[in-house]
Amino acid sequence: MDVSLVDADDLRDITGLWLAARVDAGSSKEAAARAVTEGRLTTALRRPGVLAFVARLEGEAVGYAIATENPFGLSPTAELAIEQLWVGPDVRRHGVAKSLIGAVLTSAERAGCEIVVSNVPTTSRDANRFFARLGFSSTIVRRVVPTATLRRKLAPETCETGNEVMRRRRSLRSRAFAATRTL
Repeated sequence: MDVSLVDADDLRDITGLWLAARVDAGSSKEAAARAVTEGRLTTALRRPGVLAFVARLEGEAVGYAIATENPFGLSPTAELAIEQLWVGPDVRRHGVAKSLIGAVLTSAERAGCEIVVSNVPTTSRDANRFFARLGFSSTIVRRVVPTATLRRKLAPETCETGNEVMRRRRSLRSRAFAATRTL
C-alpha cells in the first residue's frame, strides 16, 4: 500500500476517485461530471490549507482523503479535519482507509495539530464504527436543513402552511370528483 500527497500528476487519479465517490453517494454521473468540468474539485484542492492524499494498491489508485488545516480557525487548539475519505468498494477492508488516515495523522503532527476531526454521516453505521474503533468520539451533532424548509420555518406568515396546502388540495380533488360525476 502506498499513500502519497496529491501533486499535479495525481490530479487525474483523484478526480476519477472523487467522481466514483459522488456516484457511490447517490449523485448522478452527469452531476458529478459537471462539478469536475466546472472546476470545483480543482479549485477546492488548490485552496490554502487543503491536503489531498491518494492511496495506491499495486500501482492503481483505490482511495483518497481530503483534509483541511484548522478549517474555521475558531478552535482553541490546532486541528486537521478529514473532509472526505473514500475507498473503492472492491478494496474495502484491506487497510486502505487506515493507511489514508495514517497519512493525515502524519500531516497533522507535522503541522502541530493536536486534534484530528472527521464528520461522519449518522446513517453510515460502518463508517461510524470504523472511526469509533480508531478513537474518534462524538462531540457534536451537526444538523442540516434545506433552505426552503428553513425559510418556511423562519417566516411562516410569508409561506403557505401545511394546512393551507392540504385545504387547497382537497378543494381541487372535490372539484375534480364533482366534474367526473356530472359527466
